[in-house]
Amino acid sequence: MHILKTSLAATLVASFALAAPAFAAPARVSDSDLMHASRCLGLAKAANLGAVDATALAAFVKTQRMGRDPLVRDRSDAQEQSAKNMAGKAKDDLKASLIAERDGACKALIENPTGA
Repeated sequence: MHILKTSLAATLVASFALAAPAFAAPARVSDSDLMHASRCLGLAKAANLGAVDATALAAFVKTQRMGRDPLVRDRSDAQEQSAKNMAGKAKDDLKASLIAERDGACKALIENPTGA
């Protein structure tokens, strides 16, 4: 009976050790990568570029802004708003370029944020 309890305890400890990375906070990206993600979020929110689901990107940016210097958070907010404003006024070639950025580099960023 004692051996069974010890074995069960060891199995539970090993299970939690393996599961721990799944509950760990996402890796913190550089300030530069946060600015890029913020720009992407602005592009994703711009109605003029067409509707996209920005849920994952918004959650990523929100998480990455936490605990940052207030100046960095302000720059991130400004970068998002600037991109959204630019996209809202974009026509023809610029609009196509911004859509390509949103659907290319921005999509890659959210799929692999630490590889940016």
